[in-house]
Amino acid sequence: MKTRIRGKVILWLLLLILAGNAFKTGNVVWAEAGGTLEVAGIGSFGLPDWLEAKAAKGLENQPNAGIQYDLVGFSTDTWHYARLVSYKMEQNLGVAAMLFGVAEANPQVLGELARPLLEKSLADNGGKILEWSTPKKAPLGGRNVPAISARLIMTEKVPLPMAATVYVFMYQDRLFALGLFSPDSDRQFWAQQFRQMATTLKWK
Repeated sequence: MKTRIRGKVILWLLLLILAGNAFKTGNVVWAEAGGTLEVAGIGSFGLPDWLEAKAAKGLENQPNAGIQYDLVGFSTDTWHYARLVSYKMEQNLGVAAMLFGVAEANPQVLGELARPLLEKSLADNGGKILEWSTPKKAPLGGRNVPAISARLIMTEKVPLPMAATVYVFMYQDRLFALGLFSPDSDRQFWAQQFRQMATTLKWK
């Protein structure tokens, strides 16, 4: 039972990661620079005064794409962009949520299951893992939740190195995955920015 539940968690993670591969910046401003970004089902993030969020484009044929936002703006005369993806597992895990709690307390367990599945899934799309970081807990809105980070080539259609960090957590009896995807060349900048944004999260 525990293995099946953990396997389901990892499959949803893979859907989230693969959903983030279409970087077509939208034109509709969802949250103004310095404003508040509302992420359905989770809560709101405060944005830096240089950063705005736009509704992502190119998702019409991706039924499992979740909710996606393009984060864009100029900081010290340099243009930066990343994609924020939120995915909610609609099924109520019920008693099985307690089993996820065990894995949540030990993020390495999620990582050990996620890596081989992700490697295969990426390979099927012409991608690969460039670097894998040991999963650990990271602050998110006053909580410490499992976070998986990696450097990837996600697909042969987008053969550029990308950096991905995915937070996995239970909220209101539902499983969520929240991921940030950015160009690998900008990963250190975005890691710092998102750590700061994560502390501003106000749960719904």
